Amino acid sequence: MKWKQLFIGHFLTLIIGSLIYVAFRSRSLVMFSWFEQCNLDKGVARLRAITGKDENIPDFIIYALPDGLWMFSYMSIILYLWDNHLKKENILWIFGLPVIATISETGQYLRLVSGTFDAIDFLMYMLGIALPLFIYKVEITNFKIKQI
Repeated sequence: MKWKQLFIGHFLTLIIGSLIYVAFRSRSLVMFSWFEQCNLDKGVARLRAITGKDENIPDFIIYALPDGLWMFSYMSIILYLWDNHLKKENILWIFGLPVIATISETGQYLRLVSGTFDAIDFLMYMLGIALPLFIYKVEITNFKIKQI
């Protein structure tokens, strides 16, 4: 199961989310200028030619699914590194990025953060956070409440 967590849970979800972004997102994104500077623009152009137009692909796949896949990838690798144990020593490492992502999306809703709130984005983040916890049967240890 551990190799599946690393290769399917982390690498595959990271790669699929990235390929969706590169293949279908607007070329006005700054990452495309980085591709040019790294001489990767011809490979990116080939990928975009192979995948064709995005007319038949639902918007949530292009705009929200990559975020959920990346969050799933992050949770998979960080849980893998902590041997699927949630304890007070690692809770910041495990949930730091997910908290930032969900606060950012919530901040967009409250208009405290620039951007446009999208409930589907928020749902994808939450699924990307929760599914690895269930799939990898994360064990919760060392959370004793001190009695007064």
